[in-house]
Amino acid sequence: MTNSDRIRILIVENEGLVGCDMATSLGKLGYIVVGICASGEEALERFEELRPDLVLLDVHLAGQLDGIDTAREFQRRSRVAIVYVTACADLDTVARARQTHPHGYLLKPFNHDELRLAVEIAAQRHLEENERQRREHSYFEAFQSLADGVIAADLSGGVVFMNPSAARATGWNAQEAVGRSLNEVFRVYQSTGEPADILPAEAAAQSGERTVYLTTRSGERLPIQDRTAPLRDAQGQLTGLIILFRSATAQAPAVTIEANRSTAPLVDVVESISDPLFALDARWRVTYANASAVRLFDRQLSDMLGLSLWDIMPSATRELHHEALAHAMLHRETVNRELYLDEKQIWLEMRGYPFGEGLLLLVQDVTARREEAERRNRIDRLESLGLLARGFAHDFNNLLTVLLGNISLAEMRLRNAITLPELHTAKQATLQAQNLVQQLLTFARGGAPIKTHLRLGDLIDTFFTHHTRATRIEYRIEVQPNLPQIAIDGAQVRRLLSNLIRNAEQAQPNGGEIIVRCFAPDHAEMFPGEMVTDTNFQPSGLAIEVEDKGEGIQPDHLTHIFEPYFSTRKADNATGLGLTVCESIAKAHGGSLTVRSEPGRGTTVRFYLPLDSDAEEADAFGISKVFDTPPELTAATPRILVLEDDPLVRSLIVRNLTSNGFDVTESAEGSDTVRLYQESVNQGRAFDLVILDLSIPNGMGGIRAMEKLRAIDPEVFAIVSSGYSDDPVMANPASYGFAAVLPKPYEPADMLRLVRNILATRGIRRAS
Repeated sequence: MTNSDRIRILIVENEGLVGCDMATSLGKLGYIVVGICASGEEALERFEELRPDLVLLDVHLAGQLDGIDTAREFQRRSRVAIVYVTACADLDTVARARQTHPHGYLLKPFNHDELRLAVEIAAQRHLEENERQRREHSYFEAFQSLADGVIAADLSGGVVFMNPSAARATGWNAQEAVGRSLNEVFRVYQSTGEPADILPAEAAAQSGERTVYLTTRSGERLPIQDRTAPLRDAQGQLTGLIILFRSATAQAPAVTIEANRSTAPLVDVVESISDPLFALDARWRVTYANASAVRLFDRQLSDMLGLSLWDIMPSATRELHHEALAHAMLHRETVNRELYLDEKQIWLEMRGYPFGEGLLLLVQDVTARREEAERRNRIDRLESLGLLARGFAHDFNNLLTVLLGNISLAEMRLRNAITLPELHTAKQATLQAQNLVQQLLTFARGGAPIKTHLRLGDLIDTFFTHHTRATRIEYRIEVQPNLPQIAIDGAQVRRLLSNLIRNAEQAQPNGGEIIVRCFAPDHAEMFPGEMVTDTNFQPSGLAIEVEDKGEGIQPDHLTHIFEPYFSTRKADNATGLGLTVCESIAKAHGGSLTVRSEPGRGTTVRFYLPLDSDAEEADAFGISKVFDTPPELTAATPRILVLEDDPLVRSLIVRNLTSNGFDVTESAEGSDTVRLYQESVNQGRAFDLVILDLSIPNGMGGIRAMEKLRAIDPEVFAIVSSGYSDDPVMANPASYGFAAVLPKPYEPADMLRLVRNILATRGIRRAS
């Protein structure tokens, strides 16, 4: 943002690596990070020194104060913007946080773009609020120092401001006057003794200042000259009026006010506004309507005047809104109602203000606002689904790890004795359950991919090896030879392919053909009509296409196919999430998803992937190579330290590693892990490898433990494992000091292969 250099940001985060990572990201965006504090006490102690404009604040902190209490103290001391950056999303915490009126609430884990957007919005809002406060303060000071009297009133005629000059002239104390009726505080009369109307701005511009007589609170009559102007907000909507007046000499000639002056001066003031406005008497009859109101209801002004409000509005309006409007009219209160104008298919907000014995109704088209609110509700539902999915995925993936691990170990033990097809079926069902959980997680949170180097052709072949093919459909697979490897998340891309194949099968219920292509698009196709100097040029990307010969997609549906929950197959219990998930996966890989379809002739979906999509990150520690033959162990038995809070998963890891010749020490909480590692270093026989669970409820997790381990031993080798596959640590382990990732659930053989590769890599590095 253009004002980023003006925003000073303080990070209050008890996870040191997370705080440093946020500071690095914000620094690249041009913001000034003035400090990183681990506790609320430290942040408050350094507050005057650091002078932040915006605070990124975790809820759980290292000290006695939590983030919400710290935010309250910040706001008591200064006008500072608060953005909570936390994993807490329970209703009680959110309700407490809402009471501090934060500028944002960013849930962990988050990616770089989510952090950037949250900070930009909060910073812009903070700057706008400061500018508004500055303007209001300058206006206030200017009005306070004016020799002229100044009175401001809202649209309902209530006094909202009075400067000292006006207070002296009227005899009303400013504090007493605020909230009273303007007609009670500012009583003006013509020279004939007739009550004088409040002069609207348009009339003042034509007639110049007029002289009227002000009756003070004590009953004294003073000649004054006054003028009136409307007050409008930033969108040009009328919010009230302001009166400026000064004392006139006794000999000042009075300006004659025409006898046919309007008896509704506030209506005159707002005649020029663009929103529909009309006035009602005590019997609901229209006594005034501006040009916008006439256009809204497609009537002539002469036809509207005298009609009942309920004859103009749709028939259902009286039943829905009569009681609220009647209550406002009877008790002289403001009222706000929203109604749907069926004939124009728009939503209207109707604000009513007491006026005379009836109501002044100001109408505004709020269709866009309603649609935006509905869109936000959909997003909120998705975010709620994301929170549910993350917690569910973590616990469920732990259980799947135990199931998959024990089934795999049972298969290994029985392999030489007997083959049980039931075990293979259970294993496949476990893998399918994993896929369903990850699909929900990808859709809800857009998890960052965990990339390795793969060949797309091999991935497609493996997919169809396990895919149950539909009857009466012919499958053709066309893979261009000699395609290069590409850094992708194999599980996510298989999920995308599965959704596309399922859609193609459902589009051909009576049979047909599905063609799956994998190729490098040529430049003429990717850049049509453009001249390329290198005739051998090829775009640096690969594509997977899924084509069917089915029913196709109607043009009016095509623009909605990526929207969550949109489906034309509701009768088939379709969720409408398939293409939304695919789009999330494509974007997470830096690629794109395009669809072309012709009704009755079929649909083709293309997934395009750039070749250089974070290839370096995928192989940051040089461990993506899988040895054809697992490296043999050295004479000394490798020592492995495990952090895992789930006893079933921990037991599986220990049995798997110890049965394969490793010396394993287990721990259930990060503090114990750090203590055990420190003891091993003190004894001169540090652990060769550490396996850390990312999330430990009510304890030190993998990130914090890794930070402390690196302080003890900068050469520590560690694997991070988690059921939260969408966590940024899992996508970019090198940034947090990890050598590799092990997403749950996994098979014991996968863990052994990874452990052996890491230990071999460590041995190679030590030898070098």
